[in-house]
Amino acid sequence: MTVKELLELLEQIEDKSLPIRVLEYNTDNPEFNTDNYWLENVEVADTGRSGYENCGEVVLTGGRWWVKHYIEN
Repeated sequence: MTVKELLELLEQIEDKSLPIRVLEYNTDNPEFNTDNYWLENVEVADTGRSGYENCGEVVLTGGRWWVKHYIEN
């Protein structure tokens, strides 16, 4: 998925205040889709940067703890 494709999908969501949940997609894992991971941050590595000379990337980071923080704040 590209940034453009993601933005097009996100634009279709009416309630922009919703948190973003990520499910683990690993059918070899017996705990398949039992852990909730919550998006916390977006990191960008631009093309040309050290280690990304040929192709940059966008990294979405988060974890299981973030929902507790989100609900409390």
